[in-house]
Amino acid sequence: MKISTSVLAVFLTFFFFSSCGNSSESKTNNDALGENNAKSMAISVHEESGRLAKEFHVRLAREFVNTPTTDSSFIKLVSLDSRYVTWSKSMVKLPGTECNHEEGELHIHDHAAEEKLAELSDEDLLKLQNAIQEELKLLISDFDILIESNKQ
Repeated sequence: MKISTSVLAVFLTFFFFSSCGNSSESKTNNDALGENNAKSMAISVHEESGRLAKEFHVRLAREFVNTPTTDSSFIKLVSLDSRYVTWSKSMVKLPGTECNHEEGELHIHDHAAEEKLAELSDEDLLKLQNAIQEELKLLISDFDILIESNKQ
């Protein structure tokens, strides 16, 4: 399987992660609605996950560009990217937040998933956001381990 760097760059750009409700406007809206602490914390965790995901995806794309397709770590990068794409689907706009996208970001919503999240208690929503963030941190850790092993 031969994949050109430009094809991968386009692929990564297409799947570039975009999180809804990750601006300061959503925080203002949450405060204005008087939401309780657990929901506010869930929104904060969600926003932090969005920030971490964007940073990770930039690092992953940079590593793709700098890794020859013949390198043994290239297939591991492909696997990490696949895991990232799967993970990114778990980042759904939270109830009570605004959807704000930067220019050029994908604007995709899973309205059914948003409705299901609205049914959760604030505490369950926080637990879910913490679990989603932990999964992302594991992905980032696996990436860091791969990069560190390539330096040796």
